[in-house]
Amino acid sequence: METLELHASNRTVIGKQVKRLRSKELIPAVVYGPDTPSLAIQIPERTLFATLQQAGSTQLINLFVDKEADSTVVLARDVQRDMFTSRLLHVDFYQVRLTEKVKTTPRLVVVGESPAVKSGTGVMIHGMTEIEVECLPTDLIDSIPVDVSGLETLEDSVVVGDLPIPHGVTFLADPDDVVISLVTTRAAVSEEDEAAALEGEIEGEFEDEEEYEDED
Repeated sequence: METLELHASNRTVIGKQVKRLRSKELIPAVVYGPDTPSLAIQIPERTLFATLQQAGSTQLINLFVDKEADSTVVLARDVQRDMFTSRLLHVDFYQVRLTEKVKTTPRLVVVGESPAVKSGTGVMIHGMTEIEVECLPTDLIDSIPVDVSGLETLEDSVVVGDLPIPHGVTFLADPDDVVISLVTTRAAVSEEDEAAALEGEIEGEFEDEEEYEDED
């Protein structure tokens, strides 16, 4: 996986005063990890936004602070946003050791087409949209495919144990956890109701005819 670069500078503004930084389009952040003391930094908002769009929480970032020649390899961990505007407020970066495993949550991406959905008899329900995994930083992935082409009946489902396991990656979820299942569509339910109602009407007509014959 490609490693991104991000340039930041040391931050002296802390506490409630960080609002001043955001007014200057600078986002406060923190770097922490097993081999580095907690470091307060600030990053231009546009640069940080673009990097996080690419990296998410699963892609390694080479973080350069001020004029230092060496970078720190990090993952974006806690990304705080304004609940109304979605503007970045604060980011925590975790410094990783390339020889030690880390935990991340890649996205689950649906591939293929379910015959039950195609025929209109079922609708897919997503029990999971991401999955927690463990791997070395160099084996990080951003997504895992979920093949739904085998979902032919309402009894079919995709569980964690059905997912392809990428090289060097360990799934931390239970193999029996349901990723995608099917439920009956409203249209299918309506058709069943109509069929049942029609069958009831036909049975009622036969009963009426039998009663009429008995009277004769």
